[in-house]
Amino acid sequence: MKKITLLCAIALLASALLTTGCGDSGGGRIVARVGGKNITEGELREKLAELPPFTRQQFSGPEGMAEFLDRVIEEEVLFQAAQRAGYDSKPEVRDMVEAVTRRAMIQTYYRDEIEARTTVAEEDIVAYYDEHPEQFQQRAQIKFRHIMRGTRQGAEAARQRLLSGEDFASVARDVSEDSATSEAGGLVRKLNRGDALMTSGMSAVFIESLFDGEVGEISQPLRSDRGWHIVRIEELTPEGTRPIEDVRDIIEQSLMPAATREYYTEQLELLKDQLNTTINEDVLRPKARSEEELFTLAQETEDPIERMAYYSELVYNYPEGEHADEAQFMIGFIQAEELGNHDAARNALNRMLERYPESELADSAEWMLENMGNEAPPFEESDILSGD
Repeated sequence: MKKITLLCAIALLASALLTTGCGDSGGGRIVARVGGKNITEGELREKLAELPPFTRQQFSGPEGMAEFLDRVIEEEVLFQAAQRAGYDSKPEVRDMVEAVTRRAMIQTYYRDEIEARTTVAEEDIVAYYDEHPEQFQQRAQIKFRHIMRGTRQGAEAARQRLLSGEDFASVARDVSEDSATSEAGGLVRKLNRGDALMTSGMSAVFIESLFDGEVGEISQPLRSDRGWHIVRIEELTPEGTRPIEDVRDIIEQSLMPAATREYYTEQLELLKDQLNTTINEDVLRPKARSEEELFTLAQETEDPIERMAYYSELVYNYPEGEHADEAQFMIGFIQAEELGNHDAARNALNRMLERYPESELADSAEWMLENMGNEAPPFEESDILSGD
């Protein structure tokens, strides 16, 4: 009995979802109830429509619809349970809601106030068209109707009906033996010069010969690989540059991204002014520390990495300063004696000799370069910096 009831419910649900005109999109009959919340046909259809097409296909048919309803019920159960537990008041939930709301507002604002208001100036479209003629070249094109018959006599009989005033499309549907075009009244949409239409027996040479005809003229019977044809040319487009009217939309779409970026930049600056936007340069770009301050910090710092960072900042900001040669020397000394990075030490000491060849520490730098990796030099950092 329960199984029969379930099947009936599935059938009813499928019928409800597949039937239109059951009230507005949010209404219709109630298909489920969770706590005090009713789930209606319209709500279920809306939720189903929100799914990507591939996912939506998984819920086709009565059983698929029932499975989808189960998922909607599951979501509603968890939502109401979270509400009862007070999760709507939790700070992390409020932060996530605020973040989603903020992102949705920004995206919608950008769509409605920037993208929707962006236009491409007509002069820009014309300029692009004039500067890129190679992009708008087209081959000669032809559009025509034809009637195909197996014999010349059959084609001539169809031609006589046309000459007597019968409608070409009607005659083509009546007697043409080309199944690919007969239902369309023999219409062959635009072909380029050099194309072929082998499904109708028309080689490239056959199509080429049609370009010598006149628009609206009913041809003599023409032979192809599949039979005899009566042709009436509908349109002939010569080879050359496509008119700007035909490509204006294409150009506009290609220029739209750049126009949107430009308009966005303009509007952003206006909005910054309206909102009195300011930047605290002192925080963003703090004032450089003095040479003496950096030198003192380096001397008082025990960590070799931090100490070397102070010396590097000193050399960078005050390359001609009183302590610049000593700072550059100490970078090499720390690399060699405290960090054991001899390659980096050699680079630092060589740079010191290049920049400060007259330094009192030049001899010490050369000694270190010659003895790198051997017994440690018989001096301490304090000795070097004091000049002893």
